Amino acid sequence: GVRGVVPGYYRGRMSYVIRSVRAHEWPAAKELRLAALRDPVAHLAFLETYEEAAARPDSFWQERTAGAAEGADARQQIIAEGPDGRWVATLTVLVEEPGTTDWAGFPVERKQGHVVGVFVRPEERGSGLTEVLFDAALEWSWGRGLERV
Repeated sequence: GVRGVVPGYYRGRMSYVIRSVRAHEWPAAKELRLAALRDPVAHLAFLETYEEAAARPDSFWQERTAGAAEGADARQQIIAEGPDGRWVATLTVLVEEPGTTDWAGFPVERKQGHVVGVFVRPEERGSGLTEVLFDAALEWSWGRGLERV
């Protein structure tokens, strides 16, 4: 997984921990995803609606979070966690293997990562957290031998 502290990162007021999610944190992962789907702008970037996601059982969220948690190889969800423990930003890296097709149906020619599910809460936008999350995603990806992200 990814774990790092970005000291004094947000306009000198706060420090965020940038890290991979843990399987038992599925309620927080669910809450952040639902917040993204309710967002008047960000929801356009997701392939499901708020209503679809909100109707899913807890078992779905548990499996989804475990599959992208610290130690998982096929995907990794990385978050920015505020000093108060609140998750304020996220992205997920999907690993795509050669000889398969990607989420859009295109052939995958080499081991690569695809960044999806990027969301920053409105009050944190413009803070630079997206860049820090992408750096963490690249670090995780290169550490797994991905050739391209």
